[in-house]
This record gives sequence, structure tokens and C-alpha cells, in this order.
Amino acid sequence: MELRQLRYFVAVARLGHFGRAAATLRLAQPALSRQVANLEAELGVKLLQRHSRGVTLTAEGELILGRAEALLAEASALAQDARAQQSEPQGLVTVGFSPSVAEQFAAPLIIRSLQRYPKVRLRVMTASSPVLETWIHEGQLDVAILNGPTDPSRFLLTPLLEEPICLIGLRDDPRLSVERIDIGCLEHVPLIVTGPPDGPMQRILFAAQAKAGRSFVPLAQVDTAGVARQLVSAGVGLMVDVPAVARVELAAGLLKAVPIANLCIQRFLARDKARAGSDTVAQLAVLLRHCVTDTITHSMWPDTVSLLDEV
Repeated sequence: MELRQLRYFVAVARLGHFGRAAATLRLAQPALSRQVANLEAELGVKLLQRHSRGVTLTAEGELILGRAEALLAEASALAQDARAQQSEPQGLVTVGFSPSVAEQFAAPLIIRSLQRYPKVRLRVMTASSPVLETWIHEGQLDVAILNGPTDPSRFLLTPLLEEPICLIGLRDDPRLSVERIDIGCLEHVPLIVTGPPDGPMQRILFAAQAKAGRSFVPLAQVDTAGVARQLVSAGVGLMVDVPAVARVELAAGLLKAVPIANLCIQRFLARDKARAGSDTVAQLAVLLRHCVTDTITHSMWPDTVSLLDEV
């Protein structure tokens, strides 16, 4: 299987016509038909249904189309990353983080960028993950760290890390005397949940609640982990979040975090598929990956599992 075959198939599928696709690709139509037929033969499935007005996708074609576009986007990004190693990055790069992630990675990224790429100007923007997704799609951000789950059809994603979702409270709270807590045990706990209602943290939490057949109403919903920590420290309730948002208080022994069984959140390095960015963006994405790796290696991001070796 060749990348050009996938590129030809995507063009035909999107334009719905071999003739229009051939003109766009500047390729003879018989040659285009032959390449698509070769791809179908190699995959052992029929991808396109030919008819008098053009072509439509088969069920198999619908499945392969998304995978093919993802592979082509990844190949394009790989080529950009390779070229980026041979040129000196320069210009403005906008990077997005959620507030808690910015606390950990924004300053190290800026410091490393200033040392390694003095001609690059970084602009760091913070917002919730859904807002960051919108900004990437609108072109306001070149690269961001998103909290999963997110839509792989819209973004070029690199898995970075996975964190347990925990119940966090005062260290002497008897409800935190276990090593792990089941989602069903949260039904009568005064919970403080963080992030926007459409954010990944609340989506994961309430999906698990529904799956377990339980129902609970949070005591409070706050956008930022800082406010949640203040409420927890005041004894108002217990917060649901990743341990990293309270790493200072946890390290000082003021708070305690207990993992909620089978609940975790992944973070991804994301770029828009339609505009993977310049070589400079590619270089900064590599630098950001290094920041993540070093942070996890030196145990500066509590209870985190790196996913970079799975890429």
C-alpha cells in the first residue's frame, strides 16, 4: 500500500467523481482508476460504488476514508518534523494549556524555547479543553495540550500522559482511608467537581456514574482547581480531579488523594489536521514533548503514566 494510493482514494471520495478528482490531481483518469482499483484489491474490499453520476462510498469505504485521512495527516506532520530539524525556527507560535497544565509546563517550555530557539516568540494561552479545541480549529492556536477524550477526526493527536482521577480531601478525612474508592461510594459525598460541564473531567465522571446506575448531585461545580482546593482546605467537601492539581498540598501532607477505580484522563498534544503548522510549530511541538517527558521522569507530575513510548 502506498500513500499516493490513499491520497488518490481520498480525492475521489471527497469529490465524488473520478473525472473531477483526476483533474484536481492532474492525473490521467485511467491511471487514477487503476490506482484506486489496486488499493481495493490490496485491501480486499470494495471502497467505492460506481454509478452514472460518479461514485459513492461503500460502508467499508466510509471506514477506510477516516483512517486514510488520519494516515495522510500523520505523514504530512512527520515530513514537517523532519524538515524542522534542518532549519532554525523563528516567528510567533501560540501554545494552549488548561490552567493546571500551564502551571506545570508553560514556564519550562518558554525557558527552553528562549535557550534553544531565540528567534521564536511564544504566546501562551490558557482555557478549558473545549475552548482550546475551538481555538485550534479556528486557527488561534498552533498547538495545545488537550484533555481527552477528544475527536481524532479533527486533530492530529499525540498521546502524552495518563493520570488517575482521584477523590481529594483533607489528609485525616476517614472517607480517604482506603487505597481505592468505587464510583458508587461517591453518592453521598459532598463533591466539588472542576472544569466546565462540557469538559472531559465532568464527562468522564458522570458517564461512569450513569454506567454504575448511580446518581449524585455535586455540592459545587467550579471552573478552576484553585477554587476547589480552597473549598477542600476549608473542609467544605472533597474534590474530584487529578492529583497534579493539588501537588503542593499533597507533598506537604495537607491533603490526600485516593484514586477512583477505573477512572483516568489522558492528555494529548494536538494540532489542527487541516493546518498542521510550520516547521517552527513542529519544532516547538517536539520541545513540548521533551518537557513532558522530563517532568514525568523526574516525578514532578504525581501518579502520571507517560504514553509517549506508545506512539
